[in-house]
Amino acid sequence: MNDADSGPLMSSYGQRLEASESTQSLLSRRGSEFGNRYVQIDDAGIYLSSLAVTILLSSVATIGILLFTLVVTLSVMLGSCQSQPMLLHGSWGEMIRAPPPRQEEARGNPCESFRLNAEMNNLQGWLLPRECSSYVGNYMINGQYLLDVEAAVGAARSYLETIAPGGDGLDAIVLDIDDTVLSNVPYYTEHQFGVEQYNVTAWNEWVDQARAPPLRSMLSLYRQMVDANWSMIFITGRPEQQRNKTAENLFKAGFSDWMSLNLRFQNEVGTTAVNYKSSRRMQLERKGYRIRASIGDQWSDLIGPAAGNRTFKLPNPMYYIF
Repeated sequence: MNDADSGPLMSSYGQRLEASESTQSLLSRRGSEFGNRYVQIDDAGIYLSSLAVTILLSSVATIGILLFTLVVTLSVMLGSCQSQPMLLHGSWGEMIRAPPPRQEEARGNPCESFRLNAEMNNLQGWLLPRECSSYVGNYMINGQYLLDVEAAVGAARSYLETIAPGGDGLDAIVLDIDDTVLSNVPYYTEHQFGVEQYNVTAWNEWVDQARAPPLRSMLSLYRQMVDANWSMIFITGRPEQQRNKTAENLFKAGFSDWMSLNLRFQNEVGTTAVNYKSSRRMQLERKGYRIRASIGDQWSDLIGPAAGNRTFKLPNPMYYIF
């Protein structure tokens, strides 16, 4: 290629180079004129002002600070929840925060363990430990006992409402009396809630007064079952000599319209509660009664033959009868 031939090509290339240099020179001048306010980000020609860069960096820093604060706050809340467990409470199951346990409660309560194992029938033949008198007293009179009775009665009601008694009067519910339908809490309040040894003289004086109040939830269930044509049958460990006072107390407390009231005969006095009550239930079955449920505060009310389709135990940490 000669110089003549290359002349136009070089001229064209030179023009493009000059134009490019002129554009860069113009941008450089504009950058100088405006205080270097434009910054080239890449070769595509995208430019940001220094003010926009400052705003962008500030926004990123602010978001980072907020996220860090949120993480720290959640960590503190989680630690607080772990140190103070949440408990379900109330009729609607709303969440409430339980107070932290006192130091003396952190190791547990041996009297609570005693009460639990007594109700589970693990401590057969027990006598209430003297050191647990105040604990059991608080349980019996400060509301928890009545709540536990209501829960047991509610379970019995739920079951019995699913059964329609026949029209022959032979579908029966068997009930104990003492601390099942009649409450002896007033008596045991005067006798250290079971710490004292059983005193037959003091007990008989209490029975003869015929003033034991009803357990209200049991009275409600009793009246409901009577209205539904169930046959209500009492089997108590009280001796036959106390029949009149027992019947008087039942009437005063609101229990009436029973089918049968069974007390111990003289020849049954030395019999264990389990054998005595099982024997009486079997007699009822031989007469044609269908025992659908038994309710009592002692395991001896509920175990043995002919106890029925279902049994329901009411709480009683004050004494044990075998």
